[in-house]
Amino acid sequence: MKVVAFLTAAFVALTSPDTASAGMLAQAQQYAGLHEVKHNKRLRAALGINPARTPWCGHFMGMIARKSGRQPPQSYGFARSWLRFGAPIKLSYARPGDVIVVRTGRSYHVGILSVLSKSTARVIGGNQSGRVQLSYFSRGQVIAVRR
Repeated sequence: MKVVAFLTAAFVALTSPDTASAGMLAQAQQYAGLHEVKHNKRLRAALGINPARTPWCGHFMGMIARKSGRQPPQSYGFARSWLRFGAPIKLSYARPGDVIVVRTGRSYHVGILSVLSKSTARVIGGNQSGRVQLSYFSRGQVIAVRR
């Protein structure tokens, strides 16, 4: 039964229009440049937490998912919880707007794919150097792509 559900989710994700993923990318881009201290009031109101005191990449993604009409994972505040979001996609099939989970040392980070090259994933997300911005991660750091 789990195999059938997985295959169905993968089929739908690969054959349906990119509107949901594109919507998440567009939503995230609206917040580009906001800093956890300089724009604390705005981010605090949007996220429901104080980004200057709490790791907030997952909270940012939860807000973006909801604004795009998607349901974030139950524990969306933790980057690792995004491993259960949407349908799994192979990195070679990743498209702009897909959710990317990366491993940085012993920690996890989540964001939205902007551009994928042969060696890097350019990701927009929250809590990247304390702000919403585009950052580069090596493809080797990507542990999951979700659509």
